Order: sequence, then structure tokens, then C-alpha cells
Amino acid sequence: MHTSMNTTFKIGAVSRITNIPIDTLRIWERRYNVVEPIRTNNSDRQYQNDDINRLTLLKMLVDRGHSIGSIAPLENEDLIERLEMHDQNTIRTQPNHTSKTVYVAVIGEVLSLQLEHFNMIDSSFCFTGLYRNETDFNERNKDNAIDVLILERPAIQGDQIQQISDLFKSSGAKRLMLIYGFTNSAAMKLLKKTDFTYIQAPITMDHLKTEISNLIQQENISNNDELGFDLESKAPLRTYTNNELIKLSSASATIKCECPQHLSSMILKLIQFEIYSMECASRFKKDADIHVLLGNLTGHARSIMEQALRKVIETERKPTTL
Repeated sequence: MHTSMNTTFKIGAVSRITNIPIDTLRIWERRYNVVEPIRTNNSDRQYQNDDINRLTLLKMLVDRGHSIGSIAPLENEDLIERLEMHDQNTIRTQPNHTSKTVYVAVIGEVLSLQLEHFNMIDSSFCFTGLYRNETDFNERNKDNAIDVLILERPAIQGDQIQQISDLFKSSGAKRLMLIYGFTNSAAMKLLKKTDFTYIQAPITMDHLKTEISNLIQQENISNNDELGFDLESKAPLRTYTNNELIKLSSASATIKCECPQHLSSMILKLIQFEIYSMECASRFKKDADIHVLLGNLTGHARSIMEQALRKVIETERKPTTL
């Protein structure tokens, strides 16, 4: 489902998408007439996509130090030009690194607009494409390599999860991050069964940058050495909770082989040694460095086993073709 140009949003949703407080939105409209939302019979404000795009431009310029009074009368083209001039005058330090570049593609009208005018630089990834919607992505994304696909949707319904999965699979990306406005309990239940990272909007650019970096670290997408990760870096966060691992360890009745059981047991044992190493580091100050190192290396080993477990589960859940 692509976002229709006629889709409208209430003021609360617009506030969440643009990161502009509701009171500020009302003041901007009353004092500066920045947008003219549609009024329903109940006098409720209904905003269109163009309103959200304009408010996003205004918010980005205000965040860069421009007063709302000075930019409110400007057309969108003038706002974009000011943003471009601001970014061109910003001193940019290009990253210098030898690790494999991780490529990120973004699909979403508001998010892609924000990123076009946000000077996000990170040594571990770069944006290979910003697309307004899924049609735009399918038409323009040809042979671009994608490691992380970020998909923004105003709403997610349960019957759309398979469509999202198909888009993710066809993109060739290694991980999918969903940024959504609203969903329901049925869709959330289905999302929890996937390996997608899902975050409710609004999301700041700093938060987005952190989430991308976390995905890179968890998946060891970067290629710092022949093993696919830097042993001196901090071990990735855990993928599974203890409860999830215990359930998977007894899933032989539903999953064809017993590999999940064996992998879950190994992961639980590695987690225990991680904890043990850190306790030793705090108890024995003389040998703290070696215990911290052991705990961190064990965390990397645990992350590899978590990836193996996920791959086994994905393979076993695929329908058998006759």
C-alpha cells in the first residue's frame, strides 16, 4: 500500500511525524499562516502530505537557527534553497576508513525529505538512495547494493506484513528497519515474529543514526577483518532474551531438526560466561583487563551463534516446494 496523495493526518500525527509540538503547530498557523489544514465538520484540523513536507522544511531551518517569522512567508523552493546554502556552508569532514562501506536505502516521503537536508555523516555507512515511496524505489533502484533497507509507513496493518517482507526480500538487503506512525495489536503480534527492527515515529536523526549503527554492529555487516568483525570492538547487544532461547531450545516438535535446541543451549552457556567474566573483572582488579577482554570476545562468539540460530529458524520456516 503506497501512501495516497489524498491521505490526511490529524494534528497529533503531524506533531509526531515532524517533531513539532502541537502547541507550536497551532501558533505557527495562527500567527504566520505556514499551512492551511482542511477543517472537518467538527473543526478538526486535517493535514495533507504537502503540509507535512512544508512543516518539515520549516522545522529543519528553525533547528538551524532561522526564526520562524523570517522563513514563514517563503515558498517551499526558497526554503529548500536556504537549506542547501546552509549545508554548503557547513564544514564537512569526510570519513577516512578502510572497512567495507555499508549501504543504506530509505523509502518514505517524510524521512527521505528530512535526510536530503540533514548533513548525516558516519564512517560506518552511507546512503545509496532516498526514495519517496515504494514505486519510486522499484523504478529507480536498479543494481544498487543495499545492506540496510529503511521503510517508512504512516500505518501498518496485519495484512501488509507479507507485502513488506516481499519488498525486503526483493531488495536484497540484509536487514530491514520499519519506521511507522500507527499500528494495531494484530500487526504488532506479526511484527514480533519477524527479524525486522521496528520503531514508532517520530524518530530524530540522531536516533536513526544510532539504530543504523546498532544494526551494523549486530549483523557484523562491516568487514574490518577476515572474520567479518573487529574483535576489539564492543560485543553486539543480545538478539534473544533468556525466555526466547528457552522456548527455542524446546521447539523440536515444530522445527524439523534439533539444531535450534543445540544452538540455544550454547548461546545460554556463552551468556553465562559473559556474566561470569564481568563479575571476575569487578572482583579481581589485578586481572580485570583480561577478564573484560574474555567477556567481550565471548560476546562476539555469542553474536555469531545468534546469527546461526536465526538462519536455521528462517530456513526451517520456509515452505517446502514440491
